[in-house]
Amino acid sequence: MIRQLLQRLPGGQNTQAFVGTSLLLGLCAVPVFSKDTKAGHDLFSQEKPQAIIENESRLRKDYMSSKEE
Repeated sequence: MIRQLLQRLPGGQNTQAFVGTSLLLGLCAVPVFSKDTKAGHDLFSQEKPQAIIENESRLRKDYMSSKEE
């Protein structure tokens, strides 16, 4: 079925292979870019989760206020 659709494309076999490969890679990338996750909660995230940032700032404020006393 997919082969029949690709054979209807104008161009040679290289064009058909390029279009087929591009469509396949695009379909594989859809779940990666369509997921709705918070910053820092996915597998390859470089950012810290918001809860950790808030906890660190709270601890820093507590430490600085206790140091001033």
